[in-house]
Amino acid sequence: MTATETETVIGHIAAGGIAAVVDDGRDPPDVDLVTAGSTLTEAALAEMRALTTGQLHVPVAPERLDALGIPLMLESPANHGARSVAFTVTVDLIDQPPQPGSLQGVVGTIRALADPSRNAAAFRQPGHVAPLRGRSGGVLRRFGHTEAAIDLARMASLEPVAVLTALHTPEGRAARPADALELLADRDIPSISISELVRHRRLNERVVIRGAEASLPMVAGTFRAIAFRDTTTNEDHVALVKGSVAGGSPPLVRVHSECLTGDAFGSLRCDCGDQLAAATRRIEAEGRGVVLYMRQEGRGIGLANKLHAYQLQDDGLDTVEANRHLGFAVDLRDYGVGAQILRDLGLRELRLLTNNPKKTEGFRAYGLHVVEQIPLTVEPGEHNQRYLETKRQRMGHGV
Repeated sequence: MTATETETVIGHIAAGGIAAVVDDGRDPPDVDLVTAGSTLTEAALAEMRALTTGQLHVPVAPERLDALGIPLMLESPANHGARSVAFTVTVDLIDQPPQPGSLQGVVGTIRALADPSRNAAAFRQPGHVAPLRGRSGGVLRRFGHTEAAIDLARMASLEPVAVLTALHTPEGRAARPADALELLADRDIPSISISELVRHRRLNERVVIRGAEASLPMVAGTFRAIAFRDTTTNEDHVALVKGSVAGGSPPLVRVHSECLTGDAFGSLRCDCGDQLAAATRRIEAEGRGVVLYMRQEGRGIGLANKLHAYQLQDDGLDTVEANRHLGFAVDLRDYGVGAQILRDLGLRELRLLTNNPKKTEGFRAYGLHVVEQIPLTVEPGEHNQRYLETKRQRMGHGV
C-alpha cells in the first residue's frame, strides 16, 4: 500500500468509516474490523456485528483508561506477554437507556469513553462494553490489532478510542486476507496491514534520539560507538562507525540484529556471531563504514520465543516452521528505526553487506538508496548447516 492509500484509510476512519486491519505479524494473518469510538454510530456497529460471530472490543489508550480508573482484568493470564491482549474490566455508561447492553447503550458507552468531558463517575463496573488496554507507543511498541486501532484513531485526529471485532466468514471461521477480499467486495471498507501502519509512522515520525558517543577498541579495530534510543520501545541501538561516513562515495554498512546466543555466547546453531565478526573486519579493512547493531532478537520475536523455537527445531521443525508454529510471521524485523539512525549519521546512499534481499528492500522502502547488496559469506558448520540451508531455500537469502 502506498502512502496515498494509507492516508485514504486514515481519512476513511476520520469520516466515521470502518476499515479492515490485517495482522500480518501472525501466520496465518488474521483480519479485524476497526472504526473510531468517537464517531461510532448504531448503523456502523450493526454493520460490524453482521460481519462477525465474535465479541466486540474497545481498544483504549492507557492514559485514558488510567484517567477513568478502569483496571486490567488481572486474573486473566492473557494480560501478559508481547503478543497477549490486555483485557480490562467491563463498563457501562450510567446515564443511558434502561437496557445498557442494547445497541443504543453500547454505542453510548463507547462514545462516552472517547469523550474527554466524561470522568470516572460516568461509568459503572462491570458492564457490557469490554475495553482493551493499548500499549504506549502503539504499533511501534506492539504489533497488534489493539494498537493499530488506537493508532488509526490518533492518525485521524480523533480521541484514542476505537472499536474492533474479528472478521468471520459466514461459516463462523476467522477470516483471512483472501476471505476479506470476498466478504468486503461490495462494502465501503478499505483494508490496511499493521506493517503498513508501522511503515507510515516510521516515515512520518522521528522516533530515535542520538545519545552518548565513545571510542571503542575492538578485536577488529577501533570504532566510534554511538548510542541511539528508540523512544517508542525505550530500547538502545548502537552504531559502530569507522571513519567519516557522511558524504562522499556510498559507505559499506552492515545492519546486524541482536543475537545474544550467537554474538555473546558463541552459539553454533546460527552464523550470527561469525557474521558480526566478519562485518567488522571487512569495514575495518575498508577504513570507512557502519555496523548498526539493532535490538531485534530472533528476527523480532524476542529471546524467550527464540529459545522456544530452538526447542521446536530440536523436535524436527526448521526455523521457518518453528516461527509459524509459535504464531509469528517468519521475520518481524522493522527497518524504519535503522533507516532513521543511518540518516542521522548522514547516510543517504550505502552499500549494504547482507545476504537477505528483504533487508535491502526494507531500507529502500524507507528512502535510503542501497546502491549495492554485497553478500556476507561464512563457512557453515555441523550445527548450523540446516539453518543456513533453510534461509537460502525458504527465505531467499543469498550465499
